[in-house]
Amino acid sequence: MAEPAPTWRLLERIAERLAEIQIRDGYRTDIGAAIALEPAQHPDDAAEGLTLASLGIQRDASKPHGRYRLLQALAEATVPVSLANAHARSHAIAADIEDALDDWIPLPSALPVQVEDVVFLDRPEGLPVVAVQVALTIRYRR
Repeated sequence: MAEPAPTWRLLERIAERLAEIQIRDGYRTDIGAAIALEPAQHPDDAAEGLTLASLGIQRDASKPHGRYRLLQALAEATVPVSLANAHARSHAIAADIEDALDDWIPLPSALPVQVEDVVFLDRPEGLPVVAVQVALTIRYRR
């Protein structure tokens, strides 16, 4: 069987790292228990969920010879608005994601994952959830 694409392996490693986000391990939330690698909504709007999806791959213009790439990804967590503290929980989840990825290197051919932006969405597309999107960039060597 062929090896997975390097970018897919990076996403798998990031998902494994985010799965460690558990209150018992010192985090604020247990969002690590609900991770998906496909860009689809979690089927249950009554439960929290975290989806990790790729946005694109670019050549790293700051490195010569075109051997370096930038993988852009998005970690999107949804929190049911039925929770009294849904907005506060979305902030806690964003902080947990940043803490989990801080100075962490997913593969030997990559640099630490960079958190670029955090965006909070209140009931996106009329859904009964609050969402937080954490934009990530991973520099790696092909």
